[in-house]
Amino acid sequence: MLLRLILFLLFISCLASANTLPSTLRDGSTRFLARSLGSSCYTMDSVQKGLPCNPAAIAKDRARRFDADIFMGSNLEYIKEAEDLLKGKEDEAAVAKFFSRRENIEGEFSFEASFQAPKWGVSFEPYRIVAISRMENPSLPMIDLLIAEEQSVKGQAGTYLYENLYAGIQVRYTHVRFIGQYFALSEAFAGNSQEILASETQELVYVEPGLLYAWEDLAWQPQISAMLSQWGFSDRKTEEYPIKPEGLLGTSIKPLVPLGLFELGVQFHLHSETENARDAFRVAAAYELGILHAVASVSEYDHSAGFLLTFKNFTSGLTYWSEKVSRGVFIQMGITL
Repeated sequence: MLLRLILFLLFISCLASANTLPSTLRDGSTRFLARSLGSSCYTMDSVQKGLPCNPAAIAKDRARRFDADIFMGSNLEYIKEAEDLLKGKEDEAAVAKFFSRRENIEGEFSFEASFQAPKWGVSFEPYRIVAISRMENPSLPMIDLLIAEEQSVKGQAGTYLYENLYAGIQVRYTHVRFIGQYFALSEAFAGNSQEILASETQELVYVEPGLLYAWEDLAWQPQISAMLSQWGFSDRKTEEYPIKPEGLLGTSIKPLVPLGLFELGVQFHLHSETENARDAFRVAAAYELGILHAVASVSEYDHSAGFLLTFKNFTSGLTYWSEKVSRGVFIQMGITL
């Protein structure tokens, strides 16, 4: 029944398209997992940071854990300038400096704290900022700009149903203030910057159910995951933050290896930006050896590779992420209690 609902809602959402914040940046996953494993984090669970991507996994995990994490991209100066524009500090010098960059840039910074207990968990992200600028047509430069500042809170609850089946639900609320504009670069220097860089606000509530079927007693611990993501409602309709449900169906295994723990996952992710079957697939792998956790992910849209180091209660990690038009390095630092 859940899978039928996923396919029906996705069929509706795929009929329309709009310039939006990329789907991967609108989901509520822990940022390190989202950048390193992409959508494969919904079916893989060997890397544990924050709340699980699939809320059904919180009933299977049975852990009690507190995580606090800072996540930042390499373009910190760009992020600071973007934040100033969002706050209305768009004097002529600031605008000129910000738009002097002619390359495509994407930056992100966030802080998140979460608490997980058996069968439930809560997470609070008091501050997150993401900025994306795309330069088009060098002869008459056009800018596709999105700067967004978010505050989010989410809760998860899960339960064991029968045999190897778990079910869960995630509810999350996001308040966002953003600038979303497509304009000629010359307009930014023609005295129209206040109008172009005017910010908007939006309130969003998501209700996201998930299922997990896990053979925990088998050697390779195979599992199948299904989830309906980004299904909810908003106080207003915008192109930047649309309500467009997405379906995720994946599987993962943990093959036996001589040393450490190895996990391999395959994910099928259907959303409004999916153009053909191969766009929907993602393959990811994770390998844990002592204090080192290495991860890698690849899809038609992007690829990433990174690592996470754990020493006592402290973690630090680095991820290299790349897509067709931009790339970046992201750093994670956190504490787990």
